[in-house]
Amino acid sequence: MKNSLGQQAKIQMGLETEEERKKRIELKKEETKKSNQYFDSLKEKNKPRPLTPIPTQWIKKQIWVEGKKYFASKGRYFNVDSENKLFLDIISRYFSDDIEFEKITNGELRKGLLIYGECGTGKSSIFDIIQSISLKYDLKQIYFKNTSVHTVITEFNKESKAYGNGGESVIEKYSRGTIHFDDLGTENQVQAWGIKEELFDRILQIRYNNFKNLGKKTFVTTNLSIEKLEKRYSPQVKSRLYEMFNIIPLTGNDRRF
Repeated sequence: MKNSLGQQAKIQMGLETEEERKKRIELKKEETKKSNQYFDSLKEKNKPRPLTPIPTQWIKKQIWVEGKKYFASKGRYFNVDSENKLFLDIISRYFSDDIEFEKITNGELRKGLLIYGECGTGKSSIFDIIQSISLKYDLKQIYFKNTSVHTVITEFNKESKAYGNGGESVIEKYSRGTIHFDDLGTENQVQAWGIKEELFDRILQIRYNNFKNLGKKTFVTTNLSIEKLEKRYSPQVKSRLYEMFNIIPLTGNDRRF
């Protein structure tokens, strides 16, 4: 409440009574409080909402529930055995941002995941299951795009052939966001501007820069050993694999049968 002209004159001339002065101060405090509350509410509206923490035990349960559905849709059972039990525990801790992940694996939660192992051990399946959980419960903190390296190569070749632009927009597309690339190391080389190259050599190097500068994660599954991956790509990618990824093996026989 603003002071009237008469009140302002009394204040300036020192004719304000003690009771009037106390009342004026209280009103001023109340106005200031309301003003602060208003501007604080504006800040809260514009502030990004904090992501809800995901309890490790909750995500373990969801992996089991969604995993059974996922494998049932393929006419198979979701088998947890002595060889993948620890792996599933590690994955649950990673996606729940559980610091125990770092103690168990000697890894870092800020890095992405590179899962390697023989065919049929369940490497790709776990990412399908996690993605399904993220979509079902709108968990943006664990959402990622799921794609195969072969899909990327096909898109690149189509664009490059159709527009003669070297497939640059495809490289840009797969350099952004959090992505899981399945079957790394099994893709064919591409031709860019008439020169053969390893497309994923370039994509991984760009994604490394995005990881370093923006904290963007990359997930990879591969049937190749780390030694074979190192031979497949350039020395630059070889050194960056260890900076970008928590490298985790998934052992066991082919669980498709």
